[in-house]
Amino acid sequence: MLRIGPKLKLKIHAALGISSVLLFATKAFLPLFKNIEIPILLPVTLGRIGAIAGVAAFLSGGGLGKFLSEERSKVAEIHMILMLSGLLLQVPSLSDPAPNLFMSATAWIGLFILCVGWIYGRRIFRRTLFKFPWETK
Repeated sequence: MLRIGPKLKLKIHAALGISSVLLFATKAFLPLFKNIEIPILLPVTLGRIGAIAGVAAFLSGGGLGKFLSEERSKVAEIHMILMLSGLLLQVPSLSDPAPNLFMSATAWIGLFILCVGWIYGRRIFRRTLFKFPWETK
């Protein structure tokens, strides 16, 4: 069986997670553009692809905790809880393409939780190319 090293596994996990959050953000922002001709199923399809990428990111992140210290593993647990709860809140908006206020509100709350979880997950490994202004150098 092919064994993947922890660095490659982390890169795969990060790429899948970022693509999932970006697809969910695209799904949330596309209906706001009323003047652009957008097929009604496009946001739902993008969201469903984002959900698959999110589940794949969750599965690819399994086993990375054994390379962390105790403090970082606690941060990783909170990151995982936030990301899974944000992913769970996206599910109602993925089931029906018709716009609904309740489904849209839960999707926006889920997107916010996903973004908070992603930013919180950046605290696990400090080696990132892009730093937010509030992150320590």
